[in-house]
Amino acid sequence: MDLKSLENIISIYDEESISKAAEKMYITQSALNQQLLKLEKELGTALFERRYHKMIPTFSGRLYVSAAKKILTIKNDTYKIIRDSASNNVGEISIACTPERGASTFSDIYPQFHQEFPDFTINLKCARVPKMAQMLLHRETEFAFLSYSKMMPLDPDLERIDLSPESVILGVPNSHPMAELAGPESWKTLPYADISLFKDETFIMPSQDTILRRMLDVFFREKHLHPKILFESSSSVTVLKMAINQMGPAFFPQSYVNEKFPLAYFRVSPELSWMRCVAYRKGTYITAPERRLFELWKQVLNSPSVIMV
Repeated sequence: MDLKSLENIISIYDEESISKAAEKMYITQSALNQQLLKLEKELGTALFERRYHKMIPTFSGRLYVSAAKKILTIKNDTYKIIRDSASNNVGEISIACTPERGASTFSDIYPQFHQEFPDFTINLKCARVPKMAQMLLHRETEFAFLSYSKMMPLDPDLERIDLSPESVILGVPNSHPMAELAGPESWKTLPYADISLFKDETFIMPSQDTILRRMLDVFFREKHLHPKILFESSSSVTVLKMAINQMGPAFFPQSYVNEKFPLAYFRVSPELSWMRCVAYRKGTYITAPERRLFELWKQVLNSPSVIMV
């Protein structure tokens, strides 16, 4: 079933540009433009307005794209159900994950998955959590391994399978006067700290494009605190390494805690935490190989790991 023309129109909608859509879909700009003009003539109405070098969908265009996405979803799910019922272990899985821990987890589980399903191809994309949610909604990927919290819930158009909860930890350099408040073996006990004691501190912070930073902004705002920031990074490993190098307190996921690092570890109150999950669009059919991939991912998340810095 050839539905390439539908995918091309959706790409114009997503990219807001014929040239970008053509590049994405591996088609010439001229051919894609002619395809759109032919379709608009056939329908007797414009699907896009060409405004300020952008392709803005009309009411008819939004209707067409919405219907096209539903048709493609029906096609993809039908193919998956047929393959699944026939025990046909040939196919492709499109997933997204974070560039650091997500990519590392994928590297850990892929050998086992490939051994069990050697004829399955995995199309892997890496992005930050907010971007992955948009990728799901725009059908740029089918599944995304990401995190959500009460502060930062998933979009209502997405469903999920929960994999593993995780706390957010405040790491304080051992050279800092507050470090002694953690007591011995704080990597194991994870005592609570009053964040107001750190109101004059300069923090190492995750960047604005991360879910952790958005959670921290809400947390500090509710505490009526305005933290000073020395350094920001979208990389949790970089944030952690700055704290290890005694540059200042930093927040990072609990899975990054290591007794060998020169840090004291605290939880804050109210406790910051999230749930790691695999998310997907509502109504997505999940095949047996996909469920196995999720099981392997969950196993790795719930096993002890060492973060390399």
